[in-house]
Amino acid sequence: MKKIILSGVALALSSNLLFAGGKLVEPVSAPVVAVSNHDTSGIYALGAVYYNNVYSTDYNWFNNGDITQDKVFGLTAGLGYNYNKYLAFESRISKSLLEEDYANEYHLSFFLKPQYRFRDDSNYEDDYVSIYGLLGFGYVHVEGTDGDTPGASEIIDKTIASNWNFQYGLGLSYTFVDTTHPENDSGDWSIFAEYVVYMNDASITPTRLYNYDSKTYDELSMNSLSIGISYQF
Repeated sequence: MKKIILSGVALALSSNLLFAGGKLVEPVSAPVVAVSNHDTSGIYALGAVYYNNVYSTDYNWFNNGDITQDKVFGLTAGLGYNYNKYLAFESRISKSLLEEDYANEYHLSFFLKPQYRFRDDSNYEDDYVSIYGLLGFGYVHVEGTDGDTPGASEIIDKTIASNWNFQYGLGLSYTFVDTTHPENDSGDWSIFAEYVVYMNDASITPTRLYNYDSKTYDELSMNSLSIGISYQF
């Protein structure tokens, strides 16, 4: 009898709670917070082709702006590490393969790479666009060579510039997401285009650059346009 009475009291209490004021009161549950465990860190490799301008005075990218300008084409290879989606670290090595006139060069760079991804973080399976900057330092080595318009005889196979410099640039990339690895960026491919200043008014030993020009120059600069591809492991 006692058990029956207790059961009735419990039933009455639960009915009052669920139908307070004649309205159905639904049980309150704790909110569910969606937490993403997507990992954006990791090592990546890159390769690019570049088009450089090497010059001592003002230049024009697609026409000969002055007699000190040389156009140089080459390849870049590099490794980087995405610390997170906002910051990466990168090292590169580049070597010229073709030059128009007097400059044969190679350069080495170390960059801090702030970046911003234009993406919906609720869906990591979508491709996305990123903008990034490059801030760092590097070594640039330029030797004289015998191109279409030969360099001055005294610089052929001799060092024109050998400098460590502050380097900086700006780039844009498009990433193709590998949907088989939604938990991280592994397997993602990116294509990119960028502009980088590798050397700006660096001091050099006063040097003639062309045989037909008797003037000597004591500064050298090198700016670059490049397109490339990267892969995150």
